[in-house]
Amino acid sequence: MKNKETEISTNLAKLEEEIKNKKKLPQEKKKAIFKKCLLNTILLIIILIYLICLQIGEQNIETGTYIATLKTLSIILIIGTTIMLEISYRTNKNNIIIHSIEILTLTFYTLLLISGYSIYYGNFHKITTTGMIVSGIYYILKNILIITNAKKKYQKSQNDIKSIVKN
Repeated sequence: MKNKETEISTNLAKLEEEIKNKKKLPQEKKKAIFKKCLLNTILLIIILIYLICLQIGEQNIETGTYIATLKTLSIILIIGTTIMLEISYRTNKNNIIIHSIEILTLTFYTLLLISGYSIYYGNFHKITTTGMIVSGIYYILKNILIITNAKKKYQKSQNDIKSIVKN
């Protein structure tokens, strides 16, 4: 009787260990997730530096030159977005499409800053600070979604109920 009980408890322990191992992400999946999150973090840092430079420029550059600078930056961003969209269309990569849409959003934001500078001359720093906060929240949520979706996708791929039902 004790032999059966010990055998059952060891089998249960083995099954629990196997289930825990199946739930853990393999190292290559973790590296891929880390790479995506690192890329998003780098993009966030670049956007924050861009907006900080715009904020510093507003304080140190005269009005006519600053508006011309905003227009020039908008044109450069539009050209960059167009090139990225063409590359993503030819290579059919979703990541490049998403990043180009994000840059297009930054372009629209830069275009809105031109009129925002004229309307909210004394409070312009609040507009750029709001842009920094929104972009920070967006990229943090994006990283969280990447991690959770990758974990769910991996756990679904490890689920063998479909093969059992087919048999």
